[in-house]
Amino acid sequence: MNLSALNDQHGKPVDWWFAYKLPSGIRSPKKGSTTKPSTGYEYLYLDADSKGQAALSPGEYDKPGSALFETLGQLYSTGPDARSVGWIFYNDEIPGAKTNNDEKGHTKGLVVYNLETDTAVWLSHSTPRYALTTGPDFPKDEHEYGQTYLCVTLKDVATARAIAQQMCHQHEPQTYDCRVAQGLAQDDPLFTLTVGVNVSDPAPPSDIPFESKGGTKFRSIAKNRHWNDDFWNDLIGPKLGVNMDVETWRRGVLASTRDDDGTHDVADVLHVDLTPLGVDYAWPYTKDHAKLAISETGDWVCVADINRDKSQEKRGGGAICFQHPNLWKSIRSSLVLK
Repeated sequence: MNLSALNDQHGKPVDWWFAYKLPSGIRSPKKGSTTKPSTGYEYLYLDADSKGQAALSPGEYDKPGSALFETLGQLYSTGPDARSVGWIFYNDEIPGAKTNNDEKGHTKGLVVYNLETDTAVWLSHSTPRYALTTGPDFPKDEHEYGQTYLCVTLKDVATARAIAQQMCHQHEPQTYDCRVAQGLAQDDPLFTLTVGVNVSDPAPPSDIPFESKGGTKFRSIAKNRHWNDDFWNDLIGPKLGVNMDVETWRRGVLASTRDDDGTHDVADVLHVDLTPLGVDYAWPYTKDHAKLAISETGDWVCVADINRDKSQEKRGGGAICFQHPNLWKSIRSSLVLK
């Protein structure tokens, strides 16, 4: 089985896809609009093959046909004979758990690989307690908030291994469902993640370039819990060398708005307004649990698992950053800073 990100409503292989789930109960910003309040299952979607801007999917996020449902379906249909397939599910709030380890990374996602076909997929998302192992079982109390997702068809298993190695030293994920592929060496980082990691080395942050199957260039930028600085101000902005507009969950004390290099700024998004995309919804940042940032120039999009909040300085986590003009324009037109 060749593993791949699968696209929305068709289930066909695609190099990568991005989705932004809308919060529930939001309304049109236009006076007199007849648009019904959102249900929390609607989502914006754009993938590597999309020709224009991000658009509202005709489907629902937890139903067959959605890009997430179709992509994960490859795992659900994997029988006991597919011994070469392995996966690692991780979340800082484990589905069904009464307690979680707050020293582990503030990171959520899935890495799945097939040693026989040399294929792999990485999904990074923002939803706590999302039980993805038996089907997209969305936690009811998270319908209220916006959520972001990025799924990438990796170039090969070696790329998945490099990402796993970074996770071992930086993200420090809390895993909740793992399968070890037959033939995977016990010193392989993909195996190490399945048994859990404890980052005791205060290593500096890392910036790992990697490619998708189709040749799209990405950067995985991550820091561990010992670094003790702000992820967005002191790492992402200086690494990319650009001003950043950031939309994340914010409830505590914010760090400085000036980047560590002293020349770039980080601005917090106050509202999301989708009307420039032809979607009649808007909401304040308090209704959002996204982990998303764009550059002011340069077409950079970063989909992350860590917030811009003082409390996050003591958690591991990272962002997947890449340049894509259409996705960048779509997001930039929707973020309101004032």
